[in-house]
Amino acid sequence: MLKKTPLNKVHHELGARMIDFAGWQLPVWYTSILEEHRAVRSGAGMFDVSDMGRVWITGRKAGAFLDRLLTKRASRLEIGYSQLCLLCLEDGGILDDLLAYRVGTDQYLIVWNAGGIEQKLGWLQRWAGADPDIVIQDKSAGTVMVAVQGPAVCQLQNLKGVRHLPRFGQARTRIEDVEVLVARTGYTGEDGFEIIADATNALQLWESFMKQGVKPCGLGARDSLRLEAGMLLYGQDMDKSTNPFEAGLAWLVEMEDGDFIGKSALLEIRRRGVNRKHIGFQMTGPGIARSGYKIVKCGQEVGKVTSGGYAPTLNVNVGFGYIPIELATIGTEIEIMIRNKPMTARVVNRQFYKRGAQNEPQGI
Repeated sequence: MLKKTPLNKVHHELGARMIDFAGWQLPVWYTSILEEHRAVRSGAGMFDVSDMGRVWITGRKAGAFLDRLLTKRASRLEIGYSQLCLLCLEDGGILDDLLAYRVGTDQYLIVWNAGGIEQKLGWLQRWAGADPDIVIQDKSAGTVMVAVQGPAVCQLQNLKGVRHLPRFGQARTRIEDVEVLVARTGYTGEDGFEIIADATNALQLWESFMKQGVKPCGLGARDSLRLEAGMLLYGQDMDKSTNPFEAGLAWLVEMEDGDFIGKSALLEIRRRGVNRKHIGFQMTGPGIARSGYKIVKCGQEVGKVTSGGYAPTLNVNVGFGYIPIELATIGTEIEIMIRNKPMTARVVNRQFYKRGAQNEPQGI
Protein backbone atom coordinates (compact mmCIF):
# COMPACT_ATOMS: atom_id res chain seq x y z
CA MET A 1 0.00 0.00 0.00
CA LEU A 2 1.27 3.46 -0.89
CA LYS A 3 2.14 5.88 1.88
CA LYS A 4 0.14 9.09 2.07
CA THR A 5 1.20 12.52 3.29
CA PRO A 6 -0.96 14.55 5.72
CA LEU A 7 -2.10 16.60 2.70
CA ASN A 8 -3.27 13.66 0.59
CA LYS A 9 -6.97 14.52 0.90
CA VAL A 10 -6.31 18.12 -0.17
CA HIS A 11 -4.52 16.98 -3.32
CA HIS A 12 -7.51 14.83 -4.31
CA GLU A 13 -9.92 17.70 -3.60
CA LEU A 14 -7.85 19.95 -5.87
CA GLY A 15 -8.13 17.38 -8.67
CA ALA A 16 -4.46 16.49 -8.74
CA ARG A 17 -3.18 13.70 -10.95
CA MET A 18 -1.66 11.28 -8.39
CA ILE A 19 1.21 8.85 -9.00
CA ASP A 20 3.42 6.41 -7.12
CA PHE A 21 6.74 8.06 -6.26
CA ALA A 22 9.20 6.06 -4.12
CA GLY A 23 6.29 4.29 -2.44
CA TRP A 24 4.29 7.48 -1.84
CA GLN A 25 1.06 8.65 -3.47
CA LEU A 26 1.93 12.18 -4.60
CA PRO A 27 0.58 14.76 -7.09
CA VAL A 28 2.43 14.93 -10.39
CA TRP A 29 0.37 17.95 -11.49
CA TYR A 30 -2.83 19.88 -10.65
CA THR A 31 -3.48 21.98 -13.78
CA SER A 32 -0.43 21.32 -15.97
CA ILE A 33 3.31 20.87 -15.51
CA LEU A 34 3.99 23.88 -17.74
CA GLU A 35 1.65 26.21 -15.81
CA GLU A 36 3.11 25.12 -12.49
CA HIS A 37 6.69 25.45 -13.72
CA ARG A 38 6.04 29.00 -14.94
CA ALA A 39 4.28 29.94 -11.70
CA VAL A 40 7.45 29.15 -9.75
CA ARG A 41 9.74 30.94 -12.20
CA SER A 42 7.58 34.09 -12.28
CA GLY A 43 5.67 34.20 -8.98
CA ALA A 44 5.19 31.64 -6.23
CA GLY A 45 4.33 27.96 -6.12
CA MET A 46 4.16 25.39 -3.34
CA PHE A 47 4.94 21.69 -3.13
CA ASP A 48 4.02 19.00 -0.64
CA VAL A 49 7.44 17.48 0.09
CA SER A 50 6.36 15.50 3.14
CA ASP A 51 7.70 12.32 1.53
CA MET A 52 11.20 13.49 2.41
CA GLY A 53 12.63 12.03 5.61
CA ARG A 54 13.05 14.24 8.69
CA VAL A 55 15.34 12.73 11.31
CA TRP A 56 16.47 14.44 14.51
CA ILE A 57 19.91 13.70 15.93
CA THR A 58 20.33 14.95 19.50
CA GLY A 59 22.55 14.36 22.50
CA ARG A 60 25.96 15.38 23.80
CA LYS A 61 27.78 13.55 20.99
CA ALA A 62 25.35 14.43 18.18
CA GLY A 63 27.73 16.84 16.43
CA ALA A 64 30.72 14.50 16.57
CA PHE A 65 28.53 11.64 15.34
CA LEU A 66 27.37 13.60 12.28
CA ASP A 67 30.93 14.74 11.60
CA ARG A 68 31.79 11.05 11.25
CA LEU A 69 28.83 10.33 8.94
CA LEU A 70 28.56 13.40 6.70
CA THR A 71 30.95 14.82 4.10
CA LYS A 72 30.79 18.27 5.72
CA ARG A 73 31.32 18.86 9.42
CA ALA A 74 27.97 19.51 11.11
CA SER A 75 29.60 20.64 14.36
CA ARG A 76 31.00 23.69 12.55
CA LEU A 77 27.54 24.91 11.59
CA GLU A 78 26.30 27.92 13.50
CA ILE A 79 22.99 27.42 15.28
CA GLY A 80 20.28 28.58 12.88
CA TYR A 81 22.03 27.43 9.72
CA SER A 82 21.88 24.41 7.43
CA GLN A 83 24.13 22.92 4.75
CA LEU A 84 24.00 20.54 1.82
CA CYS A 85 26.19 17.46 2.16
CA LEU A 86 26.44 13.76 1.33
CA LEU A 87 26.15 10.49 3.19
CA CYS A 88 28.80 8.14 1.77
CA LEU A 89 29.57 4.45 2.10
CA GLU A 90 33.01 3.10 3.00
CA ASP A 91 33.91 2.76 -0.71
CA GLY A 92 32.98 6.40 -1.41
CA GLY A 93 29.64 5.59 -3.04
CA ILE A 94 26.82 8.03 -2.36
CA LEU A 95 24.11 6.73 -0.03
CA ASP A 96 22.17 10.00 -0.26
CA ASP A 97 22.42 13.77 -0.52
CA LEU A 98 20.77 15.72 2.28
CA LEU A 99 20.35 18.95 4.22
CA ALA A 100 21.77 19.08 7.74
CA TYR A 101 20.30 21.72 10.08
CA ARG A 102 21.83 22.81 13.38
CA VAL A 103 18.81 23.76 15.44
CA GLY A 104 20.48 23.93 18.88
CA THR A 105 23.79 23.26 20.59
CA ASP A 106 23.29 19.49 20.55
CA GLN A 107 20.25 19.41 18.25
CA TYR A 108 20.46 18.57 14.55
CA LEU A 109 17.93 17.74 11.87
CA ILE A 110 18.69 15.92 8.64
CA VAL A 111 16.29 16.07 5.71
CA TRP A 112 16.91 13.40 3.10
CA ASN A 113 15.23 11.83 0.07
CA ALA A 114 12.16 9.61 0.25
CA GLY A 115 13.75 6.46 -1.14
CA GLY A 116 15.57 3.91 1.00
CA ILE A 117 14.72 5.53 4.32
CA GLU A 118 14.88 2.25 6.25
CA GLN A 119 18.35 1.52 4.87
CA LYS A 120 19.57 5.01 5.73
CA LEU A 121 18.15 4.86 9.24
CA GLY A 122 19.83 1.49 9.68
CA TRP A 123 23.11 3.05 8.55
CA LEU A 124 22.83 5.78 11.19
CA GLN A 125 21.89 3.31 13.91
CA ARG A 126 24.74 1.00 12.97
CA TRP A 127 27.31 3.73 13.56
CA ALA A 128 25.58 5.17 16.63
CA GLY A 129 25.46 1.78 18.34
CA ALA A 130 24.05 1.89 21.86
CA ASP A 131 25.66 5.21 22.80
CA PRO A 132 23.22 7.02 25.13
CA ASP A 133 24.67 10.38 24.06
CA ILE A 134 23.41 9.92 20.48
CA VAL A 135 19.62 9.92 20.07
CA ILE A 136 18.13 9.27 16.62
CA GLN A 137 14.43 10.06 16.12
CA ASP A 138 12.63 9.73 12.79
CA LYS A 139 9.79 12.28 13.02
CA SER A 140 8.75 12.06 9.37
CA ALA A 141 5.35 10.45 10.01
CA GLY A 142 4.30 13.05 12.58
CA THR A 143 5.20 16.11 10.53
CA VAL A 144 4.37 17.82 7.25
CA MET A 145 6.82 19.62 4.97
CA VAL A 146 5.85 22.27 2.42
CA ALA A 147 8.22 24.04 0.00
CA VAL A 148 7.15 27.54 -1.09
CA GLN A 149 9.28 28.67 -4.03
CA GLY A 150 9.56 31.54 -6.47
CA PRO A 151 10.67 35.18 -6.81
CA ALA A 152 7.51 36.46 -5.10
CA VAL A 153 7.82 34.43 -1.88
CA CYS A 154 9.13 37.35 0.16
CA GLN A 155 6.01 39.35 -0.70
CA LEU A 156 3.81 36.81 1.09
CA GLN A 157 2.41 38.21 4.33
CA ASN A 158 2.68 34.96 6.26
CA LEU A 159 6.43 34.80 5.52
CA LYS A 160 7.27 38.38 6.51
CA GLY A 161 8.79 37.13 9.77
CA VAL A 162 11.47 35.12 7.95
CA ARG A 163 12.36 37.48 5.11
CA HIS A 164 15.59 38.32 6.93
CA LEU A 165 16.88 34.75 6.80
CA PRO A 166 20.00 34.31 4.64
CA ARG A 167 20.30 31.43 2.19
CA PHE A 168 20.46 28.19 4.21
CA GLY A 169 19.39 30.06 7.34
CA GLN A 170 16.63 28.52 9.44
CA ALA A 171 14.48 29.55 12.39
CA ARG A 172 11.51 28.56 14.49
CA THR A 173 8.55 30.89 14.05
CA ARG A 174 4.77 30.86 13.66
CA ILE A 175 2.65 31.04 10.52
CA GLU A 176 -0.97 31.89 11.34
CA ASP A 177 -0.57 30.43 14.84
CA VAL A 178 1.10 27.28 13.52
CA GLU A 179 4.51 26.60 15.06
CA VAL A 180 6.97 25.87 12.25
CA LEU A 181 10.65 25.39 11.46
CA VAL A 182 11.50 27.38 8.33
CA ALA A 183 14.67 27.16 6.22
CA ARG A 184 15.60 29.33 3.24
CA THR A 185 16.28 26.37 0.99
CA GLY A 186 14.76 24.72 -2.06
CA TYR A 187 15.13 22.50 -5.10
CA THR A 188 13.95 24.75 -7.91
CA GLY A 189 16.70 27.29 -8.60
CA GLU A 190 14.52 30.07 -7.16
CA ASP A 191 14.35 31.84 -3.82
CA GLY A 192 12.15 29.99 -1.39
CA PHE A 193 11.47 28.41 1.96
CA GLU A 194 10.94 24.86 3.17
CA ILE A 195 8.60 24.65 6.13
CA ILE A 196 8.15 21.84 8.66
CA ALA A 197 5.17 21.66 11.02
CA ASP A 198 3.26 19.11 13.06
CA ALA A 199 1.08 16.91 10.85
CA THR A 200 -2.04 18.02 12.71
CA ASN A 201 -1.50 21.54 11.33
CA ALA A 202 -0.92 20.47 7.72
CA LEU A 203 -4.22 21.75 6.32
CA GLN A 204 -4.01 25.10 8.12
CA LEU A 205 -0.47 25.65 6.85
CA TRP A 206 -1.37 24.73 3.25
CA GLU A 207 -4.49 26.90 3.22
CA SER A 208 -2.58 29.90 4.59
CA PHE A 209 -0.66 29.95 1.30
CA MET A 210 -3.65 29.05 -0.87
CA LYS A 211 -5.43 32.16 0.45
CA GLN A 212 -2.57 34.30 -0.83
CA GLY A 213 -2.74 32.84 -4.32
CA VAL A 214 0.28 30.56 -4.14
CA LYS A 215 -0.14 27.91 -6.84
CA PRO A 216 -0.05 24.22 -5.82
CA CYS A 217 2.60 22.41 -7.88
CA GLY A 218 3.36 18.74 -8.42
CA LEU A 219 6.30 16.46 -9.03
CA GLY A 220 6.35 17.19 -12.75
CA ALA A 221 7.16 20.87 -12.28
CA ARG A 222 9.53 20.06 -9.43
CA ASP A 223 11.49 17.83 -11.79
CA SER A 224 11.61 20.29 -14.70
CA LEU A 225 12.59 23.13 -12.36
CA ARG A 226 15.46 21.22 -10.75
CA LEU A 227 16.64 19.99 -14.17
CA GLU A 228 16.83 23.55 -15.51
CA ALA A 229 18.71 24.62 -12.37
CA GLY A 230 21.28 21.82 -12.74
CA MET A 231 20.24 19.99 -9.59
CA LEU A 232 20.77 16.24 -9.39
CA LEU A 233 18.17 13.66 -8.38
CA TYR A 234 19.30 10.80 -6.17
CA GLY A 235 18.54 7.42 -7.72
CA GLN A 236 18.85 8.80 -11.25
CA ASP A 237 21.85 11.10 -11.43
CA MET A 238 23.81 9.46 -8.61
CA ASP A 239 23.52 6.42 -6.37
CA LYS A 240 25.63 3.98 -4.34
CA SER A 241 27.67 3.09 -7.44
CA THR A 242 28.59 6.75 -8.00
CA ASN A 243 31.27 8.79 -6.25
CA PRO A 244 31.11 12.57 -5.67
CA PHE A 245 33.98 13.36 -8.07
CA GLU A 246 32.44 11.77 -11.16
CA ALA A 247 29.03 13.17 -10.18
CA GLY A 248 30.40 16.72 -10.07
CA LEU A 249 29.65 16.99 -6.35
CA ALA A 250 33.17 17.51 -4.99
CA TRP A 251 31.98 20.87 -3.61
CA LEU A 252 29.86 18.94 -1.09
CA VAL A 253 32.88 17.12 0.32
CA GLU A 254 35.42 18.51 2.82
CA MET A 255 38.59 16.60 2.00
CA GLU A 256 41.23 18.71 3.72
CA ASP A 257 40.45 18.11 7.40
CA GLY A 258 38.30 15.96 9.62
CA ASP A 259 37.43 12.35 8.95
CA PHE A 260 34.22 10.78 7.69
CA ILE A 261 33.13 7.39 6.46
CA GLY A 262 34.31 6.98 2.88
CA LYS A 263 37.04 9.64 3.06
CA SER A 264 39.94 7.18 2.65
CA ALA A 265 38.34 5.74 -0.48
CA LEU A 266 37.63 9.21 -1.85
CA LEU A 267 41.23 10.30 -1.28
CA GLU A 268 42.35 7.35 -3.39
CA ILE A 269 39.74 8.08 -6.08
CA ARG A 270 40.87 11.71 -6.22
CA ARG A 271 44.53 10.65 -6.47
CA ARG A 272 43.77 8.15 -9.24
CA GLY A 273 41.30 10.37 -11.09
CA VAL A 274 37.93 9.43 -12.56
CA ASN A 275 37.28 8.03 -16.02
CA ARG A 276 33.79 9.43 -16.47
CA LYS A 277 31.98 12.65 -15.64
CA HIS A 278 28.38 13.72 -15.15
CA ILE A 279 27.65 16.43 -17.72
CA GLY A 280 24.86 18.63 -18.99
CA PHE A 281 23.85 18.53 -22.64
CA GLN A 282 21.51 20.48 -24.86
CA MET A 283 19.73 18.87 -27.78
CA THR A 284 20.63 20.45 -31.12
CA GLY A 285 18.52 17.95 -33.01
CA PRO A 286 14.87 16.99 -32.47
CA GLY A 287 13.60 14.85 -29.62
CA ILE A 288 13.58 14.72 -25.83
CA ALA A 289 16.20 12.66 -24.00
CA ARG A 290 14.97 10.49 -21.13
CA SER A 291 16.69 8.63 -18.32
CA GLY A 292 18.31 5.44 -19.61
CA TYR A 293 18.73 6.55 -23.22
CA LYS A 294 22.12 5.76 -24.78
CA ILE A 295 24.71 8.46 -25.43
CA VAL A 296 26.67 7.81 -28.63
CA LYS A 297 29.88 9.15 -30.19
CA CYS A 298 31.08 8.06 -33.65
CA GLY A 299 28.51 5.25 -33.67
CA GLN A 300 29.66 3.78 -30.34
CA GLU A 301 27.76 3.88 -27.06
CA VAL A 302 29.78 5.97 -24.59
CA GLY A 303 27.31 6.62 -21.79
CA LYS A 304 23.75 6.88 -20.54
CA VAL A 305 21.32 9.73 -19.98
CA THR A 306 20.42 10.08 -16.29
CA SER A 307 17.85 12.90 -16.54
CA GLY A 308 16.30 14.70 -19.46
CA GLY A 309 13.36 16.78 -20.56
CA TYR A 310 12.02 20.04 -21.89
CA ALA A 311 13.32 23.25 -20.27
CA PRO A 312 10.33 25.63 -20.49
CA THR A 313 12.24 28.74 -19.43
CA LEU A 314 14.77 28.28 -22.25
CA ASN A 315 12.43 26.56 -24.72
CA VAL A 316 14.99 23.82 -25.45
CA ASN A 317 15.44 20.14 -24.62
CA VAL A 318 18.22 19.36 -22.14
CA GLY A 319 19.59 16.54 -20.05
CA PHE A 320 22.30 15.06 -17.85
CA GLY A 321 24.40 11.98 -18.36
CA TYR A 322 27.70 10.21 -17.71
CA ILE A 323 30.30 10.12 -20.47
CA PRO A 324 34.07 9.43 -20.61
CA ILE A 325 36.16 12.23 -19.13
CA GLU A 326 37.87 12.88 -22.49
CA LEU A 327 34.48 13.74 -24.05
CA ALA A 328 33.25 15.91 -21.19
CA THR A 329 34.59 19.22 -22.53
CA ILE A 330 32.06 22.01 -23.08
CA GLY A 331 31.13 22.12 -26.77
CA THR A 332 31.73 18.44 -27.53
CA GLU A 333 29.20 17.08 -30.03
CA ILE A 334 27.43 13.87 -28.97
CA GLU A 335 24.32 11.97 -30.02
CA ILE A 336 21.39 10.64 -28.01
CA MET A 337 19.62 7.52 -29.21
CA ILE A 338 15.92 8.43 -29.32
CA ARG A 339 13.59 5.77 -30.73
CA ASN A 340 16.62 3.99 -32.19
CA LYS A 341 17.74 7.11 -34.06
CA PRO A 342 20.83 9.20 -33.19
CA MET A 343 19.84 12.79 -32.41
CA THR A 344 22.51 15.47 -32.10
CA ALA A 345 23.35 17.21 -28.83
CA ARG A 346 26.16 19.32 -27.39
CA VAL A 347 27.89 19.19 -23.99
CA VAL A 348 27.12 22.41 -22.08
CA ASN A 349 27.29 23.79 -18.55
CA ARG A 350 25.13 21.60 -16.33
CA GLN A 351 23.34 24.60 -14.81
CA PHE A 352 21.05 25.55 -17.68
CA TYR A 353 19.14 28.21 -15.72
CA LYS A 354 20.47 30.66 -13.15
CA ARG A 355 18.22 33.00 -11.19
CA GLY A 356 18.76 36.63 -12.11
CA ALA A 357 20.93 35.82 -15.12
CA GLN A 358 20.28 36.37 -18.82
CA ASN A 359 19.05 32.83 -19.50
CA GLU A 360 19.36 31.77 -23.11
CA PRO A 361 20.05 28.48 -24.87
CA GLN A 362 23.77 27.74 -24.79
CA GLY A 363 25.65 27.88 -28.07
CA ILE A 364 22.65 27.91 -30.41
